[in-house]
Amino acid sequence: MGKQTAFISKGMNEAVQLPVESLSAQNWDVIIVGAGPAGSVAAIELAGMGHRVLLADREWFPRDKVCGDGLTPGAMRILRRLGIFDAVSRAGFHCSKMSLFSPAHVRIDVPGDYLAVRREILDHLIARKALAAGVAFVRGTADTLESQADGQARVRFREGHAVQTARCCLLATGGRLALAQRTGLVTQSVASGAAVRCYVRSSVPLDRLVVACERNILPGYAWIFPVEKDLFNVGCGRFMYGRNEPHINLRKVFHMFLDAFPLARLMLAQGQIETPLKGGVLRSGWQQAGPIARGPFLGMGEMIGTTSPYTGEGIGKAMQSGILSARLVHRCLLNDDMSGLQRYPGYLQQLGGFHYEGFQRTRKWFLNPWLVDFLARRINGSSYLYENFIAVLQEKNDPAQIFSCRGVWQSLWR
Repeated sequence: MGKQTAFISKGMNEAVQLPVESLSAQNWDVIIVGAGPAGSVAAIELAGMGHRVLLADREWFPRDKVCGDGLTPGAMRILRRLGIFDAVSRAGFHCSKMSLFSPAHVRIDVPGDYLAVRREILDHLIARKALAAGVAFVRGTADTLESQADGQARVRFREGHAVQTARCCLLATGGRLALAQRTGLVTQSVASGAAVRCYVRSSVPLDRLVVACERNILPGYAWIFPVEKDLFNVGCGRFMYGRNEPHINLRKVFHMFLDAFPLARLMLAQGQIETPLKGGVLRSGWQQAGPIARGPFLGMGEMIGTTSPYTGEGIGKAMQSGILSARLVHRCLLNDDMSGLQRYPGYLQQLGGFHYEGFQRTRKWFLNPWLVDFLARRINGSSYLYENFIAVLQEKNDPAQIFSCRGVWQSLWR
């Protein structure tokens, strides 16, 4: 563990959670199951609106979470709005450039303001903000969710005997779907992708984020993100566009990347893998997730598929969904009418930079290594495509403006 992480972790060990079994039976305005970015942000928003909120997570914080650790401009804007960006910024690693490599290692350099921070730290800082906002934060595993005759949500935890009730219950359990499926909030459980990552300790200097679209990973990419001095998040993820696609062993592909990609080889030559390789699933396309609202229950975040289908980025989208959920729940609580939760899909249309429909039209561009190489060369050779590419990474433009025959054709004249 580096000096920076050790210092932060020491500060984070202050009391944050209580064991759920220490609570007597109570009636809350909102119970939120899952204290990742979606759950904690929703808790902060609802507490700020004057509601009594219970936030529960099955793990003691701080806890590790499989992620690439990169924050998008949208995620950083939300952290600024919450008043915790400075704390997150001090805990992370800043870069002013991202370098993307095509299968043939055509490099595209993209300047910008990039930040990577370990999820162990990020999630804990957001949860601490929820505590400061007046949220009750407990460690407990929600086991049974029931809708009472009076319309309220009943939540029974595995630990302890007291049953907690609330006018509304939000689920933000990430890739864990069992509880959501039992509650009827998720009917489509097929993952849209998978990723693995580990942390590498190395003395190789790196001042940028690195993304590599290696041939054997497409449709997907590998990454090397510095998260603190001499510590890097290294991993790879692959999207699954259909059930008939050939299965690949991501762990094997990851080790092939370590052997074949020059920077990865150099890092291991001057360092070592510090943590075990861990994996997780990706879920995108909330339109296919299922009802996502049923009675007093509402799903949000990765669980319902808010992850970007283009980049696999989930932190910013999860926090956006938490804010949108909180706004809707607040309105329903004021009207004392939980049926309004059914309007949630309309709220999700506001997810910035999602562009799911455009993705369905353009996904073939990510399947062919030759097309990716061709497009990388065109981006480097066309100011029009390059500027649009940067706008896509900043979640300002629809990727269909680049990943389309029309986009490439226009680049020939601009």
